[in-house]
Formats: sequence, structure tokens, C-alpha cells
Amino acid sequence: MRANSMATRSILGVGALFLVTVVTTAVAVMVSPSRAAPATPPELLDRIVAVVDDEVILWSELNFRVLEEMRSAGGYPSLAEVEHRRVLTLDTMIDEQVLVSKAKHDSVEIDNTEVEELLSDQLGQIKTSMAPGELEEMLERSGMSERQLKAKYRKQIRHQLLHRQMVRILASRQFVTRRDVDDYRQAHLDSLPAQISLSQIFLKVEAGTDVLSGAEERLEEARKRLDAGDDFADVARELSEDPGTASDGGDLGCYSPGTLVPEFERAAAQLKPGQISDPVVTEYGYHLIHLREIRETEVCASHILTLARTNEGDRKRVVDRLRELRQRALNGEDFADLAREFSQDPRTAQQGGLWNILKKEEIPPFLVPFVGHLRLGESSEPFLMEDGGRIIHVNDDHNTVEAFVREQLMIDRMGELIDNHKLEIHVQNRLEDDFLWQWAER
Repeated sequence: MRANSMATRSILGVGALFLVTVVTTAVAVMVSPSRAAPATPPELLDRIVAVVDDEVILWSELNFRVLEEMRSAGGYPSLAEVEHRRVLTLDTMIDEQVLVSKAKHDSVEIDNTEVEELLSDQLGQIKTSMAPGELEEMLERSGMSERQLKAKYRKQIRHQLLHRQMVRILASRQFVTRRDVDDYRQAHLDSLPAQISLSQIFLKVEAGTDVLSGAEERLEEARKRLDAGDDFADVARELSEDPGTASDGGDLGCYSPGTLVPEFERAAAQLKPGQISDPVVTEYGYHLIHLREIRETEVCASHILTLARTNEGDRKRVVDRLRELRQRALNGEDFADLAREFSQDPRTAQQGGLWNILKKEEIPPFLVPFVGHLRLGESSEPFLMEDGGRIIHVNDDHNTVEAFVREQLMIDRMGELIDNHKLEIHVQNRLEDDFLWQWAER
């Protein structure tokens, strides 16, 4: 767990952390309920919560990291959950700093040019995101110059790069044998491993020919009224079945290429400003498109839509087709090849259906009934969601399993390296030290 967290930290993510730390806005994000201060205490701006070799970790840095993690996780944790997360997060931050210390002791080198480029990028992003003079005002309140801020950034970026380089070095040293892969498979014959790779075959639930014919017939009335000279917007308000645009006369606004469904955009591209298309069929139904304006990077259009509402027969047809594809996979056909040929999600189809890599405990609740009981190499039964039907496959190809084995070996090796280096340097976790709270409780 700790290696995964360390390996995925963003280099450019340090800027916001230090900026908030400098002006102490993150200090009071979360207050420990077990150490409540008096009603009018002196203001505690910051404190040291850990020491690693010759480096310190601040209370404000820890709280900002916890806040980032909480935002990523979503939900509304209790104060007890926040305190528990703070303890775990500080352990992770200490381990990260120990690994950086090991890199320094081993004279691991990084490119100073890259440090300066990242520093310039980070400061540029911060200044761009602020109003003129806002950064200078914040620095003035903190009593820090821009030069000092750059020094803090530079140091943190160097630490991030050292950490990343150590992870790369450890990863390069992990050799995975065929025996390692076989042992991994054997250990997970009856259950999902801690980390899984999922692929999918996705099929849209589309209206049958009878439903489409009905939608086309309803659109014919609109076509006749437009041919007779009625205003497009007036006809759209009366006849369009698009709840999002009908009241606005069918106005879709102006869009850039790739925003709307391909069939719609291809038809609109054939029109000149002021022209109205012939009926265009998409997954939503039939459209009449009115091209209003062509801009340099955008197209402005309106439409009249008659919906092709799917029915139970359409949904059954998708489930039956997915069952057929699942059976073909069970009979020995490669799931990735089937996904490339038949899946209607272009983003995942071109990757052989590869959909997501996640930890077992992070499987979304809606997906648990369909994949929670599967094992390596198995495929789920078909299931329907709002956007269509799916079958999910737990990948067990050699490359996937080998990657998971290598990652686990690296995690184990990193843990050993961190634990051993802790014995060689000074490491102190001061989060729960009572004397640190005495000043605030006076």
C-alpha cells in the first residue's frame, strides 16, 4: 500500500502544497477533538509532527495531504475517521522521506535542469491561477519573499525526483520468473487477488427498426412544416422531443469537433449556414439539423429530435448478444480479440477492452455483484446499466500477472529498504507527543 501511494505522487503537485503551507491556510483544516483548545487561545500557526534524518514534516503539510486524500475518496468522514487517516498518512509521508534520505545516502543523482524546469512550470501555473498581485499579497502576509518560496519549491521538487528515481531503481532490479507467475496464479485459484485488471465488452441498447420507423414518421410532420416556410425554432418548440433544447427552439449552442455524437457532426459538416439537413439517425433517434453559423473552431446549430425510445425487446437483444460473446470466450476465443471486434466503447475496444486496474477493496459497489465472486480469467454474466450492457473480464494474461507480481516484489523490497534505513537514521513521529500541545492548551 505505501509503495503505491509513494509511486503515484505528482511532481507538479507540490506547488499548491507549499503555497498553502506558507500562508498557513491548511493549519486549521481539521482540529483534533480530543485536544480542544480554550475559547480564546493563542493562535498555533504550525508545528513539527515528524523528523526524518535532517528533514521535518509540518502539521500544515500533513493536514493538506489528508485533505487531498479526503477529496479524492469523496464522502463526509467523521472526526474519528479524519484522525485515523491523519495517523496513516503521516506514516506514509515518513516512509517517503526515509526513501529520499536513502537516495541521498546512496548519492542518487537527478537532473538539475529538470528541477528548474519543473520549478518554472509550477510557479507559472500558480501565478496564472491567481489574480494580479495576489501571490505577492499572500507572501507578504506570510513574511516570505518569492526567492524563499522558490527555495522551498526547489527543495521539495528535488525530494520528489529523488523519490521517483529510487522507485525506478528498485523496479529495474525486480526480476520475475515463470515460477513467480505460476505461484501467483496458484495462490489465487479460488479468489480475486488484491489487485485486478478488468476488461469489458460494451454494447449499446439501441432501438429496433420498428421504433426507428415510428420516430422517422413523427419527424416527417416537422419536415413538412419547415418546407411550408415555418420558422425552425417555432417548429422545434412544438415538436422536438429533446427536453434539453426544445424550449429554446432546438438551440444546441456552439460546439467544437468531438463534442456531439459522430453521426450528428458528420451530417452538420455537410451543411452550409442556413441549411437544414435531411433526417439524420443517431442512437437518440431522428434529427433535423439547422446549421446557423460556422466559426473558426466551432459550429453553431439547432435541431429537432424525435426520440427512438428503447423497449424491453431491445434490452433483451443486447443481453442475448453479450451471452453469446461470453460463451465464445468460454470456448477459448481471446476476450481481447472479441472486445476489439464487437465492443461499442471505442476508448476501451482499441485496447482489447482494457477498462480499469484497481484494488479489490476499491471495486465500485455497483460492480461487486457481478465481479466480486470471479476468479482470474473469468467473465461476468451480462448486466445492463443506463448507457448499455456489459460483460466484465478479469484479465489473467501473462503480461498482466507478471506486472502485478513485479509490483508486489517491489513493494516488499521497498518496505525492507525503508525499515533497514530507519535503523541507520533518526526518525521521530511526534504527532501524539503531549508536550507539543501544551503551548496550545495554556
